[in-house]
Amino acid sequence: MFQPHPERQLTKITLLVVSTLTVMAGATIAPALPAMHAAFSDLPNVDLLVRLVLTIPGLFIVLGAPAAGFIVDSYGRKRLLVVSTFLYALTGSAGYFFDSMTAILIGRALLGIAVAGIMVSVTTLVANYYQGEARARFLGRQAAFMNFGGVVFTATGGFLADVTWQTPFLIYLIAFVILPFAVIALMEPKREETKAAVLDSKTDRK
Repeated sequence: MFQPHPERQLTKITLLVVSTLTVMAGATIAPALPAMHAAFSDLPNVDLLVRLVLTIPGLFIVLGAPAAGFIVDSYGRKRLLVVSTFLYALTGSAGYFFDSMTAILIGRALLGIAVAGIMVSVTTLVANYYQGEARARFLGRQAAFMNFGGVVFTATGGFLADVTWQTPFLIYLIAFVILPFAVIALMEPKREETKAAVLDSKTDRK
């Protein structure tokens, strides 16, 4: 039976791949916005509404992050990550299944909450798993992976936007593929490890 451990390659790859979901939140559907604007051209304030489709997740990331910080300390990092990844897939793909602007905006707002949960839980898991130079190296790889993911998802979204404006929303379903790996490959840090990581991060800042 597979035993998760921070030094296992599957654990590291899972953390890196999950991190790309945060970049994917906006990049995926950006190429579809002109076609979406044309599809909803009969709505009042369509310019504002279409822009909100892209930007409203960012607002709810800011609003959801403090709550996510409380949840990771109260209920666990892995649990929040699993729930947030599941919510991410559902709400991110909602634009493909609904042709109501109101439903799409609600889905995008919930997507922002899911992204906040993923961001906070992944960051705290990395802080708990790795210390010192190991943490710095992993954060460097994470940044590179996220940048690469942003390029890939934007290009893929542009390709799918040529089919219909709704098709790029299907990319968010990739979170369902990642979800089993988050369950299998990640482990919940012990309380002692969490306290040690906090002390270590304070030492690094000094």
